Amino acid sequence: MTASEFREEFNLRYNNALEGAPGLDTYEISTYLTIAQEQYVKTHYDASKDPSISFEGNEKSRRILDSLVKNVRLREPITNVLSTSVNNPLVGLADESLFFAIAEDVMYIVLETITHGGEASLPDRIIGGNKIPVVPITHDEFMLSYNNPFRKPSKRKAFRIDSNFPHPKLVTEIIPSNDIHVQEYNVRYISRPQPIIVEGLDSADDVAGLDLTINGKVDEATCRLNEFTHREIINIAVENAVLDYRESTLQSRMQLDSRV
Repeated sequence: MTASEFREEFNLRYNNALEGAPGLDTYEISTYLTIAQEQYVKTHYDASKDPSISFEGNEKSRRILDSLVKNVRLREPITNVLSTSVNNPLVGLADESLFFAIAEDVMYIVLETITHGGEASLPDRIIGGNKIPVVPITHDEFMLSYNNPFRKPSKRKAFRIDSNFPHPKLVTEIIPSNDIHVQEYNVRYISRPQPIIVEGLDSADDVAGLDLTINGKVDEATCRLNEFTHREIINIAVENAVLDYRESTLQSRMQLDSRV
């Protein structure tokens, strides 16, 4: 479905649901569609409500999210994070901590491994190495596990600790065993969906000159998810718009925000 088709179908359903309601401008329609898309992705990623079951346990969720799955291979850890004024050295929880800057659009990490003991082949691949899983843990779990010889990082697993670093990309702290040399950090993740913008915000007659952006974007863009999701996203967007118009209260606003 093209961006203009998104607009036309949204307006059709919105007008049918709210006869006589005031029309929405390009920015408002694009914002409702973008929010609905984000709700839709989050709902289907977490559809099972069971943390032991991945989104891939449901075939519909696989097809919805497959266009958002990305992969990066990183060989060089970073040693500094960006600050507004100076570069700050990274200090890890362990002497062997390594920091990797993954990407700017990471929404959920779904699989990560490190490779050690191999040889460099192509510029983006290590061959003949041992691939081990990276296990995300909490700071409390780290304190309990790191000094336990049966639970600490080993040649079979490494730890990942999350924190907030002033860097444009998501930065992770990886704690491997001090017995291995990490050659590659491989991450597969669900990326944030790009906004749906039904017409360029810098050129549309009703909003041009207002310097409006959605997630920093201004250019016309359609939904990149599977085609069969598009009308479901429009339905959610219209439902949100109708809720805003009919029940413009703090309680209804909080109910909508809780779904995003």
